[in-house]
Amino acid sequence: MSKRKDGRDEDDGSRRKESTPVSGASELNTPLHTEELPAAIECPFCGSRNSEQFSTFGSSLSLTQYYCNACRTVFEAFKWRG
Repeated sequence: MSKRKDGRDEDDGSRRKESTPVSGASELNTPLHTEELPAAIECPFCGSRNSEQFSTFGSSLSLTQYYCNACRTVFEAFKWRG
C-alpha cells in the first residue's frame, strides 16, 4: 500500500472492505429471497389471480414484475414480507 502526500495510506481497492452489522438488526434488514415472493398475485387491471412472476426486478429494486395470463399484461408489484 502506498502513501499519499498527506501521509495517509492510499487504498488501491485491493483490500476487501468489511461491513459492520447494524446493531438491533431486525428481519427488515435481511434480504428478501426470490423464493419467498408469491407465485401469483391479483392483477390490478382485470382482477384475475392467473398471474406468474415475470421478472425478479422491475423498474426499481423494490419492485418485481408479474405477467397476467388472463389479460396478457405485465404489471409491477412491491416486494413485501408476508
